[in-house]
Amino acid sequence: EFVVNFDATGHSVADINKRLLDLEIFGGKDLTRDFPELGASALYCVTEVHTQADLERLADALKEVIAQ
Repeated sequence: EFVVNFDATGHSVADINKRLLDLEIFGGKDLTRDFPELGASALYCVTEVHTQADLERLADALKEVIAQ
């Protein structure tokens, strides 16, 4: 598991997750309400089920989403 902070993007986690879902990717757990001190952050979990290609697809999708 790891946390990604999106404060510098100007996008909310909810918005990012919605855009990821449009790309058929489930986003991370929005931590904004539970841990407001973390800002606009999301928790992601990676297991042995996920491939390197899956991680690269997520990273590419996040780059695309936050660039909009």
